[in-house]
Order: sequence, then structure tokens, then C-alpha cells
Amino acid sequence: MSDRILITGGGGFIGRYLCRECDRQGIDYCVLKTPEEEYSGKAVYTADIRDREALRAAIRDLRPDAVIHLAAIASAVHSDVTEIYDVNVRGTENLLEAARDGMAQGARLVLVSTAGVYGNQQAPLLTEDLPFNPANHYSFSKMVTEILSRQYTDELDIHIVRPFNIVGSGQNKQFLIPKLVEHYARRSPQIKLGNLDPKRDYVSVEFCAQVMLELALSKTSQPDVVNVCSGTGHSCRQVLELLTELTGHEPEVLSTAEFSRKNEVWSLVGSTERLRQVMGARETGPLRLVLEEMLSAAKAGG
Repeated sequence: MSDRILITGGGGFIGRYLCRECDRQGIDYCVLKTPEEEYSGKAVYTADIRDREALRAAIRDLRPDAVIHLAAIASAVHSDVTEIYDVNVRGTENLLEAARDGMAQGARLVLVSTAGVYGNQQAPLLTEDLPFNPANHYSFSKMVTEILSRQYTDELDIHIVRPFNIVGSGQNKQFLIPKLVEHYARRSPQIKLGNLDPKRDYVSVEFCAQVMLELALSKTSQPDVVNVCSGTGHSCRQVLELLTELTGHEPEVLSTAEFSRKNEVWSLVGSTERLRQVMGARETGPLRLVLEEMLSAAKAGG
């Protein structure tokens, strides 16, 4: 196993669960955070990935054996397009350069991308070999970082994960599932949504953290690109039906243009074939169970 993992973006939604999983497994880690970011974990190093020299100093001082790179603007509706590329592309290239120059030859780096790089495809299950077809700036920026990383594979052992829709308690309510859960937990009489028909592949955040750690720690050969998915799609209508079953509440649903996306991706459901090579038969976290946990946390004020 690696002696120490550096986690960028450890204070974010997935990052917090990743730190908990490290604690659970007794893994030594350090979180890289920006000066502005609020994070109260036990192992913190302050450096912005947009600051190349600060990032080089972090790698030099911490001497990690592996890096999990989560830090990003991770929203398809983020209003500052320049910031998306500044953080996601330039920041990632800074990290790749710092890791190449400051870590041991062949050190492992887990680069977190997104299933959004697939966009609309003809295949019902999206495999890692499909061509890029991003539909928004966030996904486009992740596509660029994946391509950039190819320049560093002679020096670093890079593994790309493409999370599909990661869900769990504590997620920002700007995302669909926590928004829905909040409305059902409060028994809101009405909810406004966009298109109800696109299908998404939902995976528990705990499982996602386990996949990233497995890739970071493993000393065996692993796939270069791995979907983090369940292989099962749910439309928004189906999620609403599940929440009604779980709560006995059925709000009025208004589908409005206000919440509809331009260039909608109609189906984003992943193939689990490569994921099984990494994780075996481990459970991805059934959506119903995740919704139950999120409802319980929302009712408790979490």
C-alpha cells in the first residue's frame, strides 16, 4: 500500500467521504485546500492548484506516494466559464507538472473526470472506449484534462475515473437528488423541475470513495479509465415515484423551461465491465437505500 495519499478537493462532497474512508481504513492522507476554503480536517496543506509554485511546494513538502485529484469546479451550470477552465484545466496541468517533477517515477495519480464527457451517444450502456461528446463547459473542461494527462503517462501512473451521478447525504441542494429529497422531507406541496425523462446512473458517494482509494492504493495493474456507475438508469419520474413510495407524500410536479437544460443529455448510464475488474462484486449502493439515508438525514436537519 502507499504510505501517504494527497487528496485535492478533500473538503468537497466526495472529498469528505474519501477522507472518512481513509480514516476507516487507517490510511495516511493529507488534504490540499485553497486559502479561502473552509475545512477542519486533521491533515491540511493550504495551496491553490492555480498557483503553480505553491503546488510544487506542497508536493515537495508532503512527498505523497499517490494523489487523488478531486479539486474542480464541478457544476455544469457554473456561471463563470473562465473560472471553470482556469481551475479544471490550468489547475490540473499545474498538478500534473508538480507531480511529474516532485514524485517518484511511476507514482500513481487518480484523476477525477466525469461521465459528462460522453454526452449523447447511441449506445445504451456507455463504455470507456466511446468517443468524447461533451455538451457543456464543465464536461468539455474535463475532456481537455483527460487529453492533457496523456502527456504525463511516461512519468506517472495515471488512472482516470469517470463518476456518473454521485449521490449521498450532505450534497449541495443545487443538484437534483438532494433538491428532491429536501422537498419530500419537508413535504412541500409543489416542486418545480426541468425535463422529467432523461435517465441518469446514480451511485452512492461511499462507493465512489472506495473506488478511488482502491485505484490509488493498488499495486497491481488497473484499467487506465474506469466508469464509476451502477449500470442502471433512472429517470426523474422514476426517482419521484421512489420518493413517494418512501414518504407517502406526492407533491404537485411542475415541469418548467426555467429548469430545463440546453443541449440535454438524454441518457447517461454506464457499463460496469471495467469497474468490476477493480471492485469485483462490491455493491454500488442501491438508489432506494441511498434515498432512505438522505431522507433520514434531511428530516434530522443534516
